[in-house]
Amino acid sequence: MSEHDPGEQRRRQQQTEFAESVTGTIQPSPDRRAEYVELDTMGSPRSSDGSANKRQLSVEQTLDDSATAVEDTASNQHIKIEYDAGGFSLKKLLRFVGPGLLVSQALLDPGNIESDISQADTSGYKLLWLLLLAHILCIFVQSLAARLGVVTGRHLAQHIRQQYPRPLAIVFWLLTELAIIGADIQEVIGTATALHILTGIPIWAGVVITAVDSFLFLYVQRLGVRVTELVFGLMVTTLAVCFWVEMVLIKPDAREVIKGMVIPRIPQGSAVQAVGIVGCVLMPHNLFLHSALVGSRKLDRREETREGAIREAMRYFRIETAVSLVYAYLINMAVVVVFCKAFELMRAEGVAYVASLAEGANVLSHVLGNGSKY
Repeated sequence: MSEHDPGEQRRRQQQTEFAESVTGTIQPSPDRRAEYVELDTMGSPRSSDGSANKRQLSVEQTLDDSATAVEDTASNQHIKIEYDAGGFSLKKLLRFVGPGLLVSQALLDPGNIESDISQADTSGYKLLWLLLLAHILCIFVQSLAARLGVVTGRHLAQHIRQQYPRPLAIVFWLLTELAIIGADIQEVIGTATALHILTGIPIWAGVVITAVDSFLFLYVQRLGVRVTELVFGLMVTTLAVCFWVEMVLIKPDAREVIKGMVIPRIPQGSAVQAVGIVGCVLMPHNLFLHSALVGSRKLDRREETREGAIREAMRYFRIETAVSLVYAYLINMAVVVVFCKAFELMRAEGVAYVASLAEGANVLSHVLGNGSKY
């Protein structure tokens, strides 16, 4: 048969599409499914034992399995939300819990812990009010990012690509990538420092391990959105329990803590630290993250329910965002309070210390015992 024969070209095209559909590359339509079955039996003489029929059933089963696998993978990455015109429901709120919790993780990274330790050393409890104000502003800003994703169905990066010319959008993308790389450097160094403190391995080895475990978290993401949210939620909760227990054990001055939270003041020489507090809480990359994370909740966007579903989602996302970021504030506050009291005790004893993330474990070990650094 000629290579340019129309029938042969169509047959080869069908074979290619059939192979792609089996591997999950494309999703075949019902009409194509029938053609693929016909293709598989084309030219094969029907034997007395019905082998052609068996082969046809095998092809159909393969297509069904492929389609099911694609649907299952997609369903793992999204949570379907049915619209309910009724009032507030705690059970339904739990279906929206997750995006804000993942965003709060960014407020508890090594850079934030370093800022908290520095704040405790330079200004004591006196900037707790600014830490609180920054988190309140963060709730407002992140709620706007969530609103953008819910109302439009697109995240911030997609809007930038749509609204700006391609060359300018590429410039914005490069600037954003540089900002993310800058933010990730502190994450990698911070994790390597933690591994060095806990296990004694060199910093360079900790950097390699941190780079490798990034792929582990990418794999966790493939297990589904709920699994990802659960893993990060457990990590945030572990951090919260550790510092809250240490705060109780170290017995800070409650009066000074409350004064620091409600009386606005910036001690002399703490202006740079104050700017750092705001910068560690209000982070641009969280706007991209939050506007994308809310897309994991699939709303009922039919014409008759679209407006109600969006309003309902925004109400629940505002609550979830506020609770998650208040949670993050309480953890950051505990870090400041613990180290502030620890530094006070060490100064009273005349013991020298270094206010840094790398030496933070030694400070806690001196005040609370060796087990505290873990």
